[in-house]
Amino acid sequence: MFKRTKMEENDIVYKPSVKLDNNRGVEQQVDVQERGKDNPKIYFFIFAILALLATNIYFYIKYKSSSEQQTTILSEKIQMETELDRIEVELDRVTKENLNLTESLKATQDNARTKIEELRAKLTQNELNRTELQRAREEIAELRGAVSRYTKDIKQLKNENALLVSERDRLKESVTTATKKASELENINSELEHKVEIATALKLSSININAVRERKSNNESVETKAKRTDKLKIEFSIADNPLAKKAIYDVYIRVIEPNGNLLITENHIFEVDGVEMQYTDKTGIEFSNDGKLYTIEWKGAENFKPGTYTIVLYTNKGTMGKGTIRLT
Repeated sequence: MFKRTKMEENDIVYKPSVKLDNNRGVEQQVDVQERGKDNPKIYFFIFAILALLATNIYFYIKYKSSSEQQTTILSEKIQMETELDRIEVELDRVTKENLNLTESLKATQDNARTKIEELRAKLTQNELNRTELQRAREEIAELRGAVSRYTKDIKQLKNENALLVSERDRLKESVTTATKKASELENINSELEHKVEIATALKLSSININAVRERKSNNESVETKAKRTDKLKIEFSIADNPLAKKAIYDVYIRVIEPNGNLLITENHIFEVDGVEMQYTDKTGIEFSNDGKLYTIEWKGAENFKPGTYTIVLYTNKGTMGKGTIRLT
């Protein structure tokens, strides 16, 4: 402010108001002091805002990480459950092949199914941490390896069974062939034996039958009348047979009456070619293949009847031959 040294009478003199300037200074000083008091509050609010922002960011990151982790765990659980399903399907497929498993393979299958149930129970738990999930993953890998070995063993067993079946069929075919061959040989042998039996059977080369009347002093005469006949005398010779065994043979006699009835006094039975037959009488002869003449006398009938009598001779190998005589 400028002051004039000389003033006119009517001049108005302006003097600075010291009081006004002093009031402004006080106001400015008060403003500065109030501003100084407000600074900590401002800093506090800024800090609080920053802390809240940091907390929000922290929880956002944490929640996001936790959510991603839960999503990952859920995805891995689903994958492991799918793997368990595949393992169980593989077990079911092998089981349906109806193989006769060894005790060891049965135990492996039972253990695998028990392990599958245990792992399913673990995976259904909602609070699986990373360590437990990793352990479950390792156990599933071990289970997969065990089932893989089990499937390989089953495949080997199946191959071995196929080889055994093939070998069995081959042996069965061999046995069938051998049995068939043995049966053929047996039939051939039977035929040969039958032929030998036929070839060794005794056959008559001649036979002559006479009706005999017994007289006093042991005299005999040949008869043709039935009423005067006391017995029949059968004379025969046996054809030469070098194959026949030289031995004593039983000769069975069948006497058939003129009416066709077989004359029997007792129920005598013999067998020839597997057939049982009745006979009238039996005697023994010694065969020596020398062509000699054999004689058999039969006096079984009380009264001979007119007509033709048939005499048939047998051994146990078959018919030797037959002859007839007619009585009047």
